[in-house]
Amino acid sequence: MDKEEIKEWIIQEFKNGKIRDTWFPMLSVSGVRDYSETVHSTGLNYITEIGRQLDGYTAVSEYPVYPINESFGHSITREVRPDSIWYDKEDLKPVLVSEFERFENSKAKNDKLREKIENLLIAYHQLGGNLPIILFVYWSYSGIVPKDIEKYISIFDEGFRLPNGIYINGINSFESDYLVFQAVAKGNKEKLTINQWIQVK
Repeated sequence: MDKEEIKEWIIQEFKNGKIRDTWFPMLSVSGVRDYSETVHSTGLNYITEIGRQLDGYTAVSEYPVYPINESFGHSITREVRPDSIWYDKEDLKPVLVSEFERFENSKAKNDKLREKIENLLIAYHQLGGNLPIILFVYWSYSGIVPKDIEKYISIFDEGFRLPNGIYINGINSFESDYLVFQAVAKGNKEKLTINQWIQVK
């Protein structure tokens, strides 16, 4: 599969939920309790399972990325562990990195959202800077309208500066794309379902 076919695979799964219904009924039918990292763990494993169901690919959850890319010109000291990385089974080259993060309209959560997007960009460069797709999903309760989300998403294009002053470039748009989705949770803290996955970018 090429990049566009993988993207379409993701878009269609989020829309029709076949894998979600089969392997993660707690997301689509019975509901999951919003306690500690339950929603996060379920969501990231769902994304990993989408990669595993893609013919010719495999996927792993929470896989640490070695924090050096010689071709990038320097060591990036911040270790990152994306929620999901998909690999081509034949050459074991990474084809996708993903994060699944909670969104709330608070400074602390906004800072966390920014950090996750930055981590995806760091992982992208540490994995060679030419993997086809970055997938970022933020989930929120129904009725929460994300503020300034475009400001954070723009990091993928514009890059950012680390606290030590090193500038991390944005993606190479000739080689790579990014997908951004908002997953909308319905119900209450005792029983949340997430069946609405809205493409933002």
